[in-house]
Amino acid sequence: MADHIYNVLFLCTGNSARSILAESILSAEGKGRFRAFSAGSKPNGAVNPFALKVLEAYGYPTKGFRSKSWDEFAVPGAAKMDFIFTVCDSAAGEVCPVWPGQPMTAHWGIEDPAAVEGTDIQKEAAFSLAARYMKNRISAFLNLPLESVDRLWLATRLHAIGRREKVEAEKISSSDGALEKALRQVSLPIDDLSQSKGTFFRFMNRKGEPAGFGGIELHGKNALLRSIVVPPGLQKSGYGTAITRSLLRYAEMMGAESGYLLTMEAVPFFNKLGFKAIAKSDAPPEILATPQASGLCPSTATLMVRSVSL
Repeated sequence: MADHIYNVLFLCTGNSARSILAESILSAEGKGRFRAFSAGSKPNGAVNPFALKVLEAYGYPTKGFRSKSWDEFAVPGAAKMDFIFTVCDSAAGEVCPVWPGQPMTAHWGIEDPAAVEGTDIQKEAAFSLAARYMKNRISAFLNLPLESVDRLWLATRLHAIGRREKVEAEKISSSDGALEKALRQVSLPIDDLSQSKGTFFRFMNRKGEPAGFGGIELHGKNALLRSIVVPPGLQKSGYGTAITRSLLRYAEMMGAESGYLLTMEAVPFFNKLGFKAIAKSDAPPEILATPQASGLCPSTATLMVRSVSL
């Protein structure tokens, strides 16, 4: 089973932008494990040139793509799909063909970059943003243990990848200057950033505008949520909730079961998100051993926990 190459079909209405981005990205990132295809319910007949320009800029394949009907993949003799993902809302709502082999399906909707009007620079920026968001979903998909889980668990994870929050995430380095600056502004710890083995993210709203930062450190089945910060001018806009939910979803996809965090002033906020305060003596040793819990955060900080499952 480990040698099985999975066939993945990305569907959109026109098969000219988002589905092409997805096909190219998975072809490169999943090479040797996955074969990627794309199609549309009402194909435009031509690939959007901005899609190809952005793919080339990111170093992804640009040759051989064409806008084609999804009917090509529903006829006898067509490649049998293991996974089918719709990447636009209109395609998700249409009546699909009957796919041979009962592939697993999920909706990974992304805003249509081709709908953006303005200068060529603005249009290219929209395609670049869509490509980054698509890469995030594909990266999460590639991290799933496809060979060793049951279909129900896998179906839940596939749908979770595409469930859109108010924000989208982009991985960044722990040494990112903007992250450090944002943490300094709200007096959150930064001393351990350079040594942290955690994963950090820059969050943006669906227009690509900054919305905040956050990080996850994984310790077996436990995850430490950290460095959650929303710029002062954007607070009380729902971004803190969306960032926290996104971090919990990422932790779950990476195999964690419980999410911990330390806070000085935001206990009521995290209570509303399902976190419960606990005594530090009740926390797992690996959480207590983190720099955050063992010294960087004040001793008066409240330790909170909840299941990562949303």
